[in-house]
Amino acid sequence: MKPTDYNNEFIYSFGNMYCYDSYVIGRLNSGIKVDNEIAMRMLTDINDCYGKEKIVFISNREFGHEVDPAVYKLINAKTMIGIAIIGTTKEQRIQAATEQSLYNGSFGYFNNLESAVEWAKSFTKSATDLKTGS
Repeated sequence: MKPTDYNNEFIYSFGNMYCYDSYVIGRLNSGIKVDNEIAMRMLTDINDCYGKEKIVFISNREFGHEVDPAVYKLINAKTMIGIAIIGTTKEQRIQAATEQSLYNGSFGYFNNLESAVEWAKSFTKSATDLKTGS
């Protein structure tokens, strides 16, 4: 499923990133290993789009890709308040569990994009409710 109705799209040689009001969907090409260079490129673009706003990052791994554990040191958990991993294989679930231990914010594993987006929306809605007193 290709994301739609996004506010901004970044097209990279290694994949695409779609920016919405309070969450980002990263969809990388098959066989890509996310290293510090790729992570910094994406995090810089996220920072340019959102500044200090709190967002959730959704990593759509439908094509499968690896993540260097060192990239988690680059993430500011005060602004990237949640990470959702979408995967369908046992290997992806195991990899996500390993990554979860490297991240200080909220972390979720989902079997489909729709569930991850709902989680991201409710997560950021809760933060908005706290600010407005709803």
